[in-house]
Amino acid sequence: MWLLWSSVAVVALLLAVGGYTFRTACKKMAEPDWLDEIALQNTTYEKFTGHIQAAKKWLDSHTVVDVWTESRDGLKLHAHWIPADDPKGTVILAHGYRSTKLLDFGMILELYHNLGVNLLLIDQRCHGHSEGKYITFGVLESRDMQKWVQFHNERFGSHPVILSGLSMGASTVLYLADRALPQNVKGIIADCGFTSPKEIIGKVFRDTVHFGAGPFLWAADLFARVLAGFSLYERDTRKSLQNSRLPVLLIHGKEDDFVPCRMTEEAYAACTSEKELFLVEEAGHAISYLFDTPGYRKRVMDFLRKYMNKDI
Repeated sequence: MWLLWSSVAVVALLLAVGGYTFRTACKKMAEPDWLDEIALQNTTYEKFTGHIQAAKKWLDSHTVVDVWTESRDGLKLHAHWIPADDPKGTVILAHGYRSTKLLDFGMILELYHNLGVNLLLIDQRCHGHSEGKYITFGVLESRDMQKWVQFHNERFGSHPVILSGLSMGASTVLYLADRALPQNVKGIIADCGFTSPKEIIGKVFRDTVHFGAGPFLWAADLFARVLAGFSLYERDTRKSLQNSRLPVLLIHGKEDDFVPCRMTEEAYAACTSEKELFLVEEAGHAISYLFDTPGYRKRVMDFLRKYMNKDI
């Protein structure tokens, strides 16, 4: 009897911690008002309010069209379309975990636009105006990205396309490296992506409670499968890149203490297609552009010229 009750207690503990881990990591939460500096005070985004406001001001001075598509599982997905005059291609941009396109790409929008590139700035599921109940760490988001590519080609024509993402958005686009995509998709730019849902959730778990996630991850995966329709073990950027047909530019800050730089280095080592690696000294998570703006811009421009359009 003691053994039975001990077993029940262990299972209950696993389910309790696993369920809490899943909800904390994946369940949609209310977003701050990204344009309200007061609302962002005392948050991790406070120091970036100036960049967010500048991005909104830039968008307000350009043609911006609200566009919508539907995910495979029936969610309404939203994006902003910013057309270029005499476009030389399109970059589709996927922002990061619990973030926004204004924050993650505000600093580089002008560069792309001045190069004559259309922009499709998506709201990932559970973010912005896109529907969704659970964040899936790039797994279902990568399928959403496939829908956005299809939408782009049907609505705007088969311009050469580069897929670009930051943080979770980087993993979102890298998970597509081994998938069948239209021929006009020419490459991937991925800044500070993690290798897999399992590894990044496990890393944050260890950082929080100071011991390994172990079986608690298995329990969290059970909740992910049942409630959100994906597995924490389902995708891995290293495996995707082992069979990649697309050129890839991988970027990471060497001092990233949230998504370790080694995750991008491992992805680069696994990649079998044409690849470039740009590691930025002293840069933390998702801020490589701020630490080496000239180097970042040059790498991106060179990549676009080489793989999207030589006339950029």
